[in-house]
Amino acid sequence: MKKNNLFLILLLMVISASHVFGQNDLKSSEYVTLIIKYLEDKKSDFKFESQDLQHLVINNTHYSESTDITQLYVNQTFEGIRIFNAISSVAVKDGKVFYYANRFLNAISSKVNSTSPSNSPVSAIQKVATQLELGSLQNIQQLEQEGNRYVFSNAGISTEEISAELVYVKQEESLLLAWDFIIYAKDNKHWWSVRVNALNNEIIEKNDLILSCTFDKSHKHSEHTKKVDFNNLVTSPNSFLVDGSNYNVFALPIESPNHGVRQIVSEPASDDASPFGWHDDNGIIGAEYTIARGNNVYAKDDIEGNNPRNSFSPNGTATLNFDFPLDFNLSPLDYQEAAITNLFYLNNMMHDIWFQHGFNESAGNFQKTNYSNLGSGNDFVFADAQDGSGFNNANFGTPPDGFNPRMQMFLWSPPGVSVSPRVIIDDGSLAGTYEGVGAGFGDIFSITPITSSLVLATDTGTDIYDACEGITNSAALNGNIAVIRRGTCEFGAKVLAAENAGAVAAIVVNNEPGAAIVMGAGAQGDFVSIPSLMLPQAIGESLISALINGDNITASLLGPDITDFIDGDFDNGIIAHEYGHGISNRLAGGPAAANCLFNNEQMGEGWSDWFGLMVTMKPTDVSDDGRGIGTFAISQPVSGGGIRPARYTTDFSENGFTYNASNTLAQPHGIGFVWATVLWDLTWAYIDKYGFDSDLYNGNGGNNRVMKLVIDGLKLQPCSPGFVDGRDAILAADMATTGGVDQCIIWEVFAARGLGFGAQQGSSDSRIDQMEDFTMPPSDDPSLANCSSLSVDEFSEDNLKVFPNPTQTELIISTRHNYGSAAITLVDINGRVVLEMRKELFNAITINTSQLQSGLYILNIKGDNFNYNEKIIKN
Repeated sequence: MKKNNLFLILLLMVISASHVFGQNDLKSSEYVTLIIKYLEDKKSDFKFESQDLQHLVINNTHYSESTDITQLYVNQTFEGIRIFNAISSVAVKDGKVFYYANRFLNAISSKVNSTSPSNSPVSAIQKVATQLELGSLQNIQQLEQEGNRYVFSNAGISTEEISAELVYVKQEESLLLAWDFIIYAKDNKHWWSVRVNALNNEIIEKNDLILSCTFDKSHKHSEHTKKVDFNNLVTSPNSFLVDGSNYNVFALPIESPNHGVRQIVSEPASDDASPFGWHDDNGIIGAEYTIARGNNVYAKDDIEGNNPRNSFSPNGTATLNFDFPLDFNLSPLDYQEAAITNLFYLNNMMHDIWFQHGFNESAGNFQKTNYSNLGSGNDFVFADAQDGSGFNNANFGTPPDGFNPRMQMFLWSPPGVSVSPRVIIDDGSLAGTYEGVGAGFGDIFSITPITSSLVLATDTGTDIYDACEGITNSAALNGNIAVIRRGTCEFGAKVLAAENAGAVAAIVVNNEPGAAIVMGAGAQGDFVSIPSLMLPQAIGESLISALINGDNITASLLGPDITDFIDGDFDNGIIAHEYGHGISNRLAGGPAAANCLFNNEQMGEGWSDWFGLMVTMKPTDVSDDGRGIGTFAISQPVSGGGIRPARYTTDFSENGFTYNASNTLAQPHGIGFVWATVLWDLTWAYIDKYGFDSDLYNGNGGNNRVMKLVIDGLKLQPCSPGFVDGRDAILAADMATTGGVDQCIIWEVFAARGLGFGAQQGSSDSRIDQMEDFTMPPSDDPSLANCSSLSVDEFSEDNLKVFPNPTQTELIISTRHNYGSAAITLVDINGRVVLEMRKELFNAITINTSQLQSGLYILNIKGDNFNYNEKIIKN
């Protein structure tokens, strides 16, 4: 049993106007009094009733050095029961509430349906297990209880102990009493966070803490040739603890093997973030591990996709020399050591880089031992390389602080190559090749076929072909491939029964129309060693009928040839993206919350894209460059479009997406793409002002400054944020760190993409009510008082684009900054003015050219301190 369980981690403080329970130090009590007073003063603004603020809970408190802010995440409760995700962010600076982001509900006493559960947590767990097909409960035991919070054994349905808490869940205008569970399914594909109605045992809602970043863009194949070599752009900290470690990797800022070559990186650990090196986990000089394991990450293979606690990890020996051969002409299984080394390196780099920018121990980062004794330890990342549970994807699961997250990196198939296991029947009426879906347990199919006779398993039950009761034809199954109909019992149980009868593999036939599904392990799947797959009902029932009729069928079962597959463990951009999910999920709503980025307008995919872009920037990059996401993994060249609606660039002619697009683009990746587009523009605005610094640990360039700014913004925003929440938190972070020096830059960037002063996000739980606005705040807005270098005084032709040119029906003038009012004229070749207007030169101005005659024109744009001309051709 884990000593550091969820409920001991939270260390919740119950607060009321007259009582304080929990931390006893004077400073904490001062914060309590301060928050209560602030909220009482704001009651009318938020329409709070007294009972809405009567008993609040502080989930987490931590101090941010970069902002000099004490950050508190405060949870609303009713009658001592937490309201799920009603977590407001409170920032205290200089003894005052500096920033408050509200997520409290109004008039809660009139909305609750009950204060006492009718059903036990065990019965609710049983409901979840049945409905989500997790298997039957096996010897469930209550391990701990603290108030409304419980810990149960894994009950044979989870790979971890099951946490439970009595909470309220908002549903429309009601607050439903519910049991809140976290269950890591044994198929290793889902980490369920589920709320079950405590009165009727109906599932209210569920979230999967494993965020799978679906990559479904069509792609073309290209050779993965090696490009120009770049020096490692992260300045070595020259740690006082010289451990001699060397790693042969695609070192940052190289994004992938398409972007550069491998090189030896020596002792890259940061003094601040990893003071005892990357292979320590006890804070005593000397490495505890010589494999790819340490305080921040344990990188290993998971080729069978079963999440083993210990599996192969390359050994650098006592010298910590992780220099292993790599030949992309071989199967990925032949260069596992190099792949896992790269995965280990990149996870550690993400840890160390973002530690410097505010994702540290007190903020809930991922470490076995927290050397500062702040935050909760015991939560290093399990990073699974070449994970066999899937293809063409990657994912990251983030539980609350104190529990290990898991990153799963997969192999990627070349275009047109199937990744499904196949059933090949050579002769008879059913001769052909059929694709199945591999099980989430047991062995995996390889390119070496399993060839044998197909035998229909029979048992003593009502459906004698579902292997749910005692098998009656064990002798016939021995040495052959079992064919079984899906039934009422667990998949793991029926395949195990076939294996115990001597079957070398199993085919399960779906008993429902439609596609086959991934079979979950259930309680007995862990004991299965043979491979198995499911076939769809149509072909599967034909197979069963043929066997009943006495046909002798020999089949070969095999998996894909992975020799030419691409290993995602070398795509640093995708690894950084996945790690970024861990950062944003731990920071949004505080480290104790794991569900604050599941609302419909949340920007998690956007932060993750941006994290990957930031660590792979090069000094030679320019703002107009297009950056595609995942080009290496999907077999595109460096210049490819990647997996997003457009490449990331400040060039509006290539990426003109604005806030309004979040209403229609796919959720969550399309919505996140719009957010990352804004952050990318903001990055270049900062680089334009402060320059670029390639030292990602200690640099002070615009890129380094914006990295800190975004992390601080993540901390300040409330649970379940929308775009406007995110914008306001970034503006507040700038006020906290600089006094507002860059307010104008931030406003200009956000306004240019439709997140201006009048933008409305509506409900952050809705993805169709966003309203964009391109205006700046009023000129007398106090937030703009410290903008000493307005962009109108720094006109640059590089920041203005006119397109398309030649034009047919319209001409667009696009600017990245607000240059104020400007006179715009269009003059033909004879000197006649054919168009004249005055506009605010900001964002995008569209001119209708459909009525103009074909020919040459001169466009003139004149402001207070600039005069710009460009030739325009009308076709």
